Amino acid sequence: MLFEKITYQDDFPINITIANIDEYPLHYHQDIEFVYVLKGEVRLKNGYCYYTLKEGDIFTNAGHEVHNLTSTGKDNVVALMQISTRHFSQYFPTLSRSCYRTYSNNPTSKKHDSLREKLLQILLHYSIKSFNYKSECTYLMVDVIKLLEKYFNLFAFEGNVVINFESSDLITVERISRIINYIYQYYAQRITLEDLAEIEHLSTFYLSHIIKNCTGMNFRDFLCFARVEWSEIELLDTDKKISQVARDVGFSTTAYYEKHFEKWFKRTPAEHRAHFRPLVKSELHPGSLKPIPVNRIIMLIKNPLSSLNYQRNHASLVNCLDLELDIDIHSKPITTIDHRLEVQVSAEDLCQMGSNLLTPLKSLLPSVVSILYSDDGQVKDAQDFASALQKDGFHAEAKKYAEGVLTSSYGNDSIAYPIYVFNRLLRSNEHWIHLRLRDPGRTSQMIKGFPAALTSCGIKKPVFYAYQVLSMVKGDIICWGKQYCVVRTSGADPSYVMIVSNFNDEIYSLCAQKSTAHQVRNALNDFKDETNYNVSLNLEPGMYSVMKYTFTKDRNVFAYMSALDFTDDESALGPAPALIATEPDLDIYVEDVRTTFNINFSLKGAGIQIAFIRRKGGSI
Repeated sequence: MLFEKITYQDDFPINITIANIDEYPLHYHQDIEFVYVLKGEVRLKNGYCYYTLKEGDIFTNAGHEVHNLTSTGKDNVVALMQISTRHFSQYFPTLSRSCYRTYSNNPTSKKHDSLREKLLQILLHYSIKSFNYKSECTYLMVDVIKLLEKYFNLFAFEGNVVINFESSDLITVERISRIINYIYQYYAQRITLEDLAEIEHLSTFYLSHIIKNCTGMNFRDFLCFARVEWSEIELLDTDKKISQVARDVGFSTTAYYEKHFEKWFKRTPAEHRAHFRPLVKSELHPGSLKPIPVNRIIMLIKNPLSSLNYQRNHASLVNCLDLELDIDIHSKPITTIDHRLEVQVSAEDLCQMGSNLLTPLKSLLPSVVSILYSDDGQVKDAQDFASALQKDGFHAEAKKYAEGVLTSSYGNDSIAYPIYVFNRLLRSNEHWIHLRLRDPGRTSQMIKGFPAALTSCGIKKPVFYAYQVLSMVKGDIICWGKQYCVVRTSGADPSYVMIVSNFNDEIYSLCAQKSTAHQVRNALNDFKDETNYNVSLNLEPGMYSVMKYTFTKDRNVFAYMSALDFTDDESALGPAPALIATEPDLDIYVEDVRTTFNINFSLKGAGIQIAFIRRKGGSI
């Protein structure tokens, strides 16, 4: 069969094959496919075009394009990556109609290098089966499609091949992109230049000029090309008469169809069918792909990736990620979250804070408060305080605890720790969270790098608010990516919680390894990337309240101590350090939803935004 059905794992919307290709027979599929040549070269037929793809070349096949791969006689290693249009259309609604062209006669441009780097990262995660590799590959593929949307959604004709069209005129790029997508969507219908001119609010003369300038042919010839290209599927996959194929793709006469088909394919439709049908993929003609040892694959991926990373690290660029997300609130749960917080209070905490412990404890909403004691002399005080907490409505208990050495990493005092906590716990099956309430040791040392919610003198660290959210929010995760998560809370009238973060791998790892205060400061200051999400939720009509919290690297105890170059002077923050502002910025408003609820998240540098969305009168 000419049509190749691609099967994906339930939790992985990408299908990857890395092999030496002798022959991959003619076929087409509904989903987009990347052909990435890691070594050598390979011959590709795509529609009427023939390409010799060399090492480093990337070719993108659209869903309807008939194509095959054959060896040129030289050794090759080729990565084939197919992506589930159904899955990724939730982020890119026009994906199924898109036609990207990544092949270029200038393959060393920055945009091509960015595409190579993302695809190589996917291949590396997949090949070494790194921790959480399926999620990492999926997140990276969103970035890949974003690049395709921005730089590779146009094509032009150059001789006997179709290549990526490059232009700095963004207005023209947007217009011709809409025109091409429209023609490829409605090719079988009657389309006129006047129709397109009306849609684009342009004169027919000016629109004709744009099409000619960008594609190299006039509107009528381009429409006929699109129809001819689509007709190849019916020619090779059905026994329909040529006249019927002509009518199906929109030609008024068979002669007109044959004229244009022969112009591009250099054969009549009947000759094309006779020549290529024996080359179609089938059970009798499955092709020949030889598997490659994993260690060789990893080497072939790492070498060019190292080169691209070197170039990127020596260029002062600020990356900006812009995404449109359409969230179906009725989506099946990806997983359920129901975190329960055990807050651990030590004898030293009781001595230093006394009844002042009650306020942060109540804010954290713990399921259990454990009063820790390490020797028999502390038992009675621990039991008395546990009894007092029980009278105040807490579930509290005294617990013997062997004091150990806490691992110190100054990322734990900064915005890096809530980023780490959210991304680790929202993707794990852990239900119980064990949290030390306060840093041990002298109160004059403001930050110590310990994983606790408060500093020694009781100042709330950024992670305090992360644990507060995790203990409060219970429900189903219905959508997530590397930097965002959407939760539908439990109950008859559910509310919705969105958590969006902006970070890179270096910031994420600050809390997973021993990091000095200066290392943390440098990593946070060097990270200047921007993230922008425009999110739509198909909420029922009504009035909704929105509470959006913003956490940045600046409004917290680590930032204040960083400004003082991490001095140990106990008077550095004034006589009342507990009064310094550490709360996130808060934006509250009411939205009247008539059709779709829209919300924007925007972060520059490391940070987190959390939005609580609920129908007025409902509850989180």
